[in-house]
Amino acid sequence: MENISESFFEAEYDQSINTIVVRWLTSPSSQEFRIGMNHIITLLREYPTGTLLTDTTNLGAIDEDDQIWSYTEWLEQAVVNGYDTLVLVMSPDIFAQMSVEDIMTQANAATKGRIVNQYFDNEQDAKAWIKQRSETVSQ
Repeated sequence: MENISESFFEAEYDQSINTIVVRWLTSPSSQEFRIGMNHIITLLREYPTGTLLTDTTNLGAIDEDDQIWSYTEWLEQAVVNGYDTLVLVMSPDIFAQMSVEDIMTQANAATKGRIVNQYFDNEQDAKAWIKQRSETVSQ
């Protein structure tokens, strides 16, 4: 299992739920945000799961230019590498929530709704949903 760790971000492949788990540890600068997002692309290439569990609790508001970059340049690369499901642990910060929701609205429009999105208050519930979904799909 590959772990990627930065001062602002960590990500790993969790084999038990066949998911790439991402945690934003602090509110990143624009450069740090893009570095973290590009690490996700690297993991999608290495582990073709398609499912991301992203904890945005500490993410903070995302700069508008980075939002646009996310649903234009980054999203295309992610979809090419199998990305199809995003499970989010949402920040209690209203500005962070609005940033994430703006990105998701634009991403859903760009992919014509092909990306499955689920929102949770904590990682435990998010992982339980992923596990339940994979059991349902495999039946």
